[in-house]
Amino acid sequence: MKKTNLKIRFSSALIIIFALISYVGCSKDKDDNPGSDSGSIDVATGTYKGILSIGRTNHTNAIFIVTKVDNKRLKFEAKSGEPYSSVPPRTIQAKADVPGLVDGDDPQGVFSYQVSEKKLSLVVNELEIPYTFVGEKQ
Repeated sequence: MKKTNLKIRFSSALIIIFALISYVGCSKDKDDNPGSDSGSIDVATGTYKGILSIGRTNHTNAIFIVTKVDNKRLKFEAKSGEPYSSVPPRTIQAKADVPGLVDGDDPQGVFSYQVSEKKLSLVVNELEIPYTFVGEKQ
């Protein structure tokens, strides 16, 4: 029981952190540079390699594939045929309203993609299989 509560607290804390990071921006910058915001989530699509954490198990060199479902949603899926492929894919609402950042937050999970660093962070807070992935675009 205590381990479950700790997992829920940890996952909730990660979601809050990612949500706070995703809302960082300066409206003045957007006003000074009209058109600098591409508004497209396409930049976040691709293949990522990094660390997938499922509970206490870490999979290094894990591959995640991010595809565009439509103009407002991205699908996050582990590479098939791998030991970690059992993690369920997630489709998450996405937005690109802050230059250099594509992020999303909905019941399926929370993610953030930093364009300049080509770094993806994904947190799926689900009781069956909660997992996190942090990786770089290949």
